[in-house]
Amino acid sequence: MSKGLVYLKVPKSYFDQFNTKEQPFPVKSGIPIPVLIDDEKKENEISNLSMDMIISGMLQVIEEKQVKQEWINYYCDFVLFLCPDVIDKLKEIKGLENSDNDYEIANNFFKEGRAEEGLPYIRNYIEKNPKTWKGWFALGWGLRLLGRWQDAISALKKALENGGTELSDIKNELAICLIELGETNEAKKELESALSVDEQNIKILSNLGVLALKTNNKEEANCWFKKVLEIDKDDPLAKQFLKM
Repeated sequence: MSKGLVYLKVPKSYFDQFNTKEQPFPVKSGIPIPVLIDDEKKENEISNLSMDMIISGMLQVIEEKQVKQEWINYYCDFVLFLCPDVIDKLKEIKGLENSDNDYEIANNFFKEGRAEEGLPYIRNYIEKNPKTWKGWFALGWGLRLLGRWQDAISALKKALENGGTELSDIKNELAICLIELGETNEAKKELESALSVDEQNIKILSNLGVLALKTNNKEEANCWFKKVLEIDKDDPLAKQFLKM
């Protein structure tokens, strides 16, 4: 159901309601009240206007600036009177939007292999969203790309502590760092744990194959890469190994 903007005459009750001794606000009879309503409703069917409907209507008019400046100034004053903390709320919403932009920018840099450039953005995101697991995961990814294995592990563990739901991806990243640090037993545990929740994940299967090679177990590696080719017959890493 879509929404529409209508302008209503100022209800008589508003003159007394909003112009009290405690909180005086001079309601102007010559400036109509913009209200955001369902398109299906007719103006003469509207009753019991809620403050949310009025505030939404005024904010839309303020944003679109399609009326006299005098009206816009009046609506700004009216919104601040009805909702004194509206500026703080809008700043909070804007801050969340900006932090989401930081997250997207960081991820784009990481995808392009430009991890150093992405780190400031993901750190900004985490500063504003310290309990959001995806920020810590992205930071771990970026640090791993830079070869900062121990720092990456710390970030990835933070992702798990904060309720990370993409367990297979988090644990796979952890395993890669552990392999680089020579902690093969711990790496295998992470990969097997990841595989238990995502049995068809080629990245995990391939990394199990790589880990088997690093521990000089070619027979086990052979088994893992064969499983990879069962899922993707054109996987380059698996094909290269099985030709050896």
